[in-house]
Amino acid sequence: MKITLSIDSKEYLEIGNSDLANFAISMDDENRYASFYAQLALHPASEVRSSVADKYWMPIEAVKLLARDVSIEVVQRVANNERALQMFEAALVNEMISRDVSVAVEIADNLSMVRQGIQEELIKTLLMHADPRVVEAAIRFEHELDNELQIPE
Repeated sequence: MKITLSIDSKEYLEIGNSDLANFAISMDDENRYASFYAQLALHPASEVRSSVADKYWMPIEAVKLLARDVSIEVVQRVANNERALQMFEAALVNEMISRDVSVAVEIADNLSMVRQGIQEELIKTLLMHADPRVVEAAIRFEHELDNELQIPE
């Protein structure tokens, strides 16, 4: 995928993958850039896909695609996308968790961003994980939830 920068349609400069990734990271996370982010989600370079995977205004279909990306780094970034975690169904989040321990850790650390309707199911999954960091984060979040639900006397 060739990305070029144009200045008044007179000067063109081809942008390399690293520069494009840095440019995308530095862009404001605004709805007006959503279609641009969606195009970058299809870029062949994983560093470019990773640079937009945690953008709040990434279109949901594009972020679902990134949640199943071949690059674990991209999936990790999706695990930090608050809007995605609010919109995803439990099956997709569980799929992400099963991909790699690093993704499971990110999701466990971000349980507060997950939609309440699926938190309980994800906690159960995370509590059965083989990695103690994942289990500890899930237990910590579960205790925080329990403390919030307790009515002071």
